[in-house]
Amino acid sequence: MNHDTRAVELRDELTIQTAAVEFPRLLAALDKNATVRVGLAGVTEMDTAGLQLLLAVRREARRLGGDAEFHDASDAVRAALAIVHLDDKLRPAGGAG
Repeated sequence: MNHDTRAVELRDELTIQTAAVEFPRLLAALDKNATVRVGLAGVTEMDTAGLQLLLAVRREARRLGGDAEFHDASDAVRAALAIVHLDDKLRPAGGAG
């Protein structure tokens, strides 16, 4: 099975104010049996809406037979994941986290 990988970089805030804009962009990167690689180094702030967005993207990717990988978490991302104890569930690869 051919497994396509696509990259998306997130920048600035990943909050309730921006999640509605980012969600369609991330969904557009998903395709059947594809992996979307989401770069998080440029995220300066993340709230629970941002966390929900990442979980929803991973869930949808897996529903399509692929996956979502999160990479290079910024300090803001690592702090948000730690607060809600999702460090293991959404463990970003690379970077300091």
